[in-house]
Amino acid sequence: METKINDPIVIKHSASGACATFHPFGATITSYVNAKGHETLFLSKLAKLDGSKATRGGIPLVFPQFGQPNKDMPQHGFLRNNYWIAGECYDNDGEAGCDLTLSLKDVVNGRGEGLWKDGDSGIDCSAVLSIKITADSLTTILTIQNTGTHAFDYQALFHTYYKIYGSKALDEKYCNVTGLSGYKVINQLTQEEWIQGDESVAVHRELDSIFHPPRGKTTLEVEICTGDDNSKVVVHSTAAVDGELIPVSAVVWNPFIEKSKNMQDFGDDEYHDMLCVEPGVLDSHEKLSPGKKCSFLQRISTV
Repeated sequence: METKINDPIVIKHSASGACATFHPFGATITSYVNAKGHETLFLSKLAKLDGSKATRGGIPLVFPQFGQPNKDMPQHGFLRNNYWIAGECYDNDGEAGCDLTLSLKDVVNGRGEGLWKDGDSGIDCSAVLSIKITADSLTTILTIQNTGTHAFDYQALFHTYYKIYGSKALDEKYCNVTGLSGYKVINQLTQEEWIQGDESVAVHRELDSIFHPPRGKTTLEVEICTGDDNSKVVVHSTAAVDGELIPVSAVVWNPFIEKSKNMQDFGDDEYHDMLCVEPGVLDSHEKLSPGKKCSFLQRISTV
């Protein structure tokens, strides 16, 4: 059996000194350090980086489902649980980057027992992740193409973990999310629903909520305060199918006390050090037809 290697690969932008690190397993970015030397992403001290399971931290990729609405397939699908092929890194004055690819035929983990199990169903796809960095930004573009003969339902999401400096994730002054006013909120813990007001989103207890945009809004644009060093990030996210924009939702998550204790790859107290703000193609939309491409972008700008 071929042995897969999950050694980290570093993208370095020589002109600015910014750099990003990713691993071939899951095409998971585990670090982005801007030109000022500031780390943006959280990676658990207990994260498995040997390819034995999805990475706890960084930017795991979610597709073709978020959570586990289809019980025949593992939670969050298969992109984060398989080895991708990394191309050559490039480095020029404007940016540095790398592209990674994954074909369904090379997916050996997480396909489930349903439509995605084998090629007999007419379901097939390819995925490309483009990573681009500059002095103060990290951009990820996930492109999914239907290469099969049948349309399929899908969801996609960047499960981005942000590092919260000073362990201030529970302090609303230093850790909060703004820009979600008017979004429909679904609390996944209680199934309560409401419309988000002008107040910021903060961690007061276990937090696991989906924010769906109001009608007519497609672009996600939020600001996140990330700790007592007064650092902030601005997140911009769009998605389109063959150039036609579709809505981008957001998930905000922090496991808090009890859930943290039950995660073997997450420290009991690390909920103080992170916040997930996750752009996602989650709301009702058309199936992806044969030959069609969904292009999904997340740009993280450090402030």
